[in-house]
Amino acid sequence: MSFITDTQTLKDLHILGKYSRNSVFSLFNQTSTYGGERLLESMFKTPLTDRSAIQHRSALIAFFRQQEAIFRIDPAGLELAQNFVSGVTNRSYAKSIYTIARFAFLRKMGLRKESQHFEDSVRAVLRLATDLRQYLVDLHTSDTQDLMEGTPLGQAWIRQTTELPQLQEEVEWHQQGLPARLAVKCDYYLRGKWADHLQNALEIVYYIDCYQSIAQVANDRGFVAAVSHPAEEQVLHLRNVYHPTIPHAIGNDLQYDKGKNLIFLTGANMAGKSTYMKSLGIAVYLAHLGFPVAAEEMHFSIKDGLYSSINVEDNLNLGHSHYYAEVLRVKEIAKAVHQGKRLVVIFDELFKGTNVKDAFEATLAVTRAFQQHLSCQYLISTHIVEVGEQLGRETPETQFLYLPTVMNGPTPTYTYKAEKGISSDKHGMVLIHKEHVLELLEKSKTTI
Repeated sequence: MSFITDTQTLKDLHILGKYSRNSVFSLFNQTSTYGGERLLESMFKTPLTDRSAIQHRSALIAFFRQQEAIFRIDPAGLELAQNFVSGVTNRSYAKSIYTIARFAFLRKMGLRKESQHFEDSVRAVLRLATDLRQYLVDLHTSDTQDLMEGTPLGQAWIRQTTELPQLQEEVEWHQQGLPARLAVKCDYYLRGKWADHLQNALEIVYYIDCYQSIAQVANDRGFVAAVSHPAEEQVLHLRNVYHPTIPHAIGNDLQYDKGKNLIFLTGANMAGKSTYMKSLGIAVYLAHLGFPVAAEEMHFSIKDGLYSSINVEDNLNLGHSHYYAEVLRVKEIAKAVHQGKRLVVIFDELFKGTNVKDAFEATLAVTRAFQQHLSCQYLISTHIVEVGEQLGRETPETQFLYLPTVMNGPTPTYTYKAEKGISSDKHGMVLIHKEHVLELLEKSKTTI
C-alpha cells in the first residue's frame, strides 16, 4: 500500500523542489549524476509503508555511512561512457568490423576525430566498468551478502563480467592507439555481447551515487537512523528533533503513545510553532523513506500517511474564502481519518480565517472529533488558549505544550524550546508599539 499524502502537505513541509535551496530534497541532493538524482527524486516521491522495506533501506544507508572508500565518479568519463552505451547496441561481429574499417578509411583521409572519440569512449567505458567491478568486489563480505542481494549491488553483475578486467588490460597496453583487431573486439563486446551488462553498470553507478549522497548528508549533518515499530504499537517518540534546513535550529522532544494521540500547542506569533510542527512532519516523512532524520533519537510506528494544514490559501477562482478553504481542507483530512487510516495529522492554527468566537467553537469541536480516532496522532496549534483550557477539563490525556516568550524589557525574545502547559502570551500590541505604528499614524493624521 502506498503512503498517503498530498500536494498541500508536500508544499507545507517543503519536501520536494529540485531548484529550491531550502527544500528537503535539495538538502539530500548531493548527487554527481543525473541518474542518481532521478533515483533520489523517485525515492522522495514514494515513501514506504512496508516495515521490512524501510528497515532494508535504512540498513543500506547505514552501510554507506560507514564506508571509508568512496566510489569516485569522473563526470567527463561518465558522460563519454553514457553516450557510448546508449548508442547503437546489439552489434554483430560483422558490423563491428565494418565500423573499424570505416574509421581506418577516415584516418587515411586525415579525419581522425571520429576514431579518436571512439577510442576515448572505449577507454572511459572500460575504466568505469573495471573500477565499478573492483569496488563491488571489495564491498562484498560475508557480513554484507544478505544486505546486498536483491539490490543492484548484488553479485550477479560481478559474475557476468569476469572477462572485463582482461579486456581493460589489453586496452591499457596500447596507449598510442588501438590495433584494428582489438578495436573490433572492443566494439563488439561493449556494444554487442556486453551491451546489457554495461547498461546495468550505469544503473549501479547511479544507485551508488544516490546512496552516497544520502550518507554524506546524514554524516555531515549528524542525522540519526529512525527506528521503526509495528503499526499497532502506536509509537512516535522524538528526542531533540529539529528542522533540517534551518541553520542552528533548536530541537524539541515529542512523545505519543497509545491513548495519548494529541499534542495541543500554543504560543505567541514568532515563538516558533510552525517550525516546530514542520520539524515533526519532515521527520515522519523522512522516516518513511528509510532516511536518517534531524534528531538525536526517533522511534516510530509505521503509518499509512501524513497530512498537514499549515499554509492553506483561499481560492478565488472557485469562489472560496480563506475560511471555506480551511473547512474544505479539514474535510479532506477527515475523510482519510474516517476510512480508518493510521495517520499523522498536523493543523497549524485552525480556522484563522474567521472571527474569534467561530474559531473557538470550530477548533474545539473539530479537535474533539479527531481525537476520538485513536489510530491517528495529531499536532494542533492555536492562538485561542481558551480551547486548550476547555480540552484540559474534558480530556486529561491531551498533552499541552507551549513555546514561551521571554520579555527583554519591552522586547519579546523566544527560546524556541517547548514547555508543558498552555501559553497566555499575547504580544500583538507589544509589536505594534515596538514598530511605532500608532505614533506614525498619529503624527500624520489630518482633519477635514
